[in-house]
Amino acid sequence: MSNDLIQGFGNSLPQNVRDQMAVAAAVDLARLGSTSGKDSIRVTQDKKFQFPDDTTSEGPLELIIVDFVYRNEYYPGVYNRKEVVAPTCFAVSPEQAALVPTPNSPKMQHDRCSGCQWDKYGSSPQGEGKACKNTVFMAVLQPDATDESPLFVVKTSPTGIRYVNAHVAKIGRLVSPALPVWSVVTKMYFDPNVSYPSLRFDIIGPNPIIGMTTERREEARARLMQEPDFSSAVVA
Repeated sequence: MSNDLIQGFGNSLPQNVRDQMAVAAAVDLARLGSTSGKDSIRVTQDKKFQFPDDTTSEGPLELIIVDFVYRNEYYPGVYNRKEVVAPTCFAVSPEQAALVPTPNSPKMQHDRCSGCQWDKYGSSPQGEGKACKNTVFMAVLQPDATDESPLFVVKTSPTGIRYVNAHVAKIGRLVSPALPVWSVVTKMYFDPNVSYPSLRFDIIGPNPIIGMTTERREEARARLMQEPDFSSAVVA
């Protein structure tokens, strides 16, 4: 069944039924496990973007940031990026200051991230950084996307967070009139001055698909707020 037929079916229902189904759909979305990997644009250690079909690009990429959230992921011991396991403690929030571990975490380390010993610089067993991996998780669309185009997700390294914040602030505070981040096309690229893959962001121009972007923001938020499948987590 095509998306048009499904949409036509939904629009043919009485309003009270549609309201009930919207609530049920929200419950379904909340129950979903992570689809990470199937829709992720990965950032590789050799400073490339790896797409879900395993093709790669050195960038820069031109993308629309439909929405973004903050995530904290704690893995006990030394983090191994080659070993795909779920975090032992996990938090996700649209607001950085509101991060608290989900009760579904296999072993919550604290009742709030800001007070946790692993969210402090110097706690990492590998150096001066944090043991808890802080990231920004973004849902993005390509500027030529259609209604059928998938949303992709991109995750920054901890070093990229302040640059996301600065990019959003620039659009929202320094541009007149103030605009949200999803109103523009963003250039996403690697900082050429560092050896590790740290993302940077610039404004390219206005979003040519702003109407569709607006319609897909709820979908983007639901995807970004998904919790991982914790069955592979190492509890120490």
